Amino acid sequence: MPRLIDHDERNRVIAAAAMRVLVDKGLGALSVRNVAAEAGIAAASLRRAFPAQENLRKFCFDAIRQAVADRIGALEGEGLPFVLALLREFLPLDQVRRGELIAQLQLGTLALTDVSLRDSASELNREVRGVCAAAIAELVRTEVAVSTVDPEDEADRLHALLDGLAIHLLWESRADAEGFALRILERHLRSLGPDAADRD
Repeated sequence: MPRLIDHDERNRVIAAAAMRVLVDKGLGALSVRNVAAEAGIAAASLRRAFPAQENLRKFCFDAIRQAVADRIGALEGEGLPFVLALLREFLPLDQVRRGELIAQLQLGTLALTDVSLRDSASELNREVRGVCAAAIAELVRTEVAVSTVDPEDEADRLHALLDGLAIHLLWESRADAEGFALRILERHLRSLGPDAADRD
């Protein structure tokens, strides 16, 4: 009787292997042969799933999006604590999220000149912005932020802050990286509230 293949598990193994290749060896090493070797899968088998290099690169973008979505989907709570937990999933605060960011930056840079990747990069960026919009909406709902804030403008500002903070943490080694990041985010989010001293 033929052995059934768990495709979800196989995809997780391939995605983890591809992330390791990207982080440890760089974009130039992201090939079916190298990922197959890292995953312990026959290259010929993997090549059937990824007949062209762009297929493997798009798969990596999708794997990053899915991993973040799964973590976010498991979160519970409300208000500022929930929003901070939500936003920290986009920051390189452990090896997994650091690897995701390194992979995303490498693939995103390639997408600037590779048309086949442009939609994948743009979609990932839009989804992060969508999470920022949801975060602002939750803060307004729970009255952490005043209802008069411009939700579109604040989502854009939060998105920019989150992206900048992620890059900063990638390059700067800090003993208290998580505390540092959460303090900056919380200070910004509380500035949207009714007690902010500098509100116009």
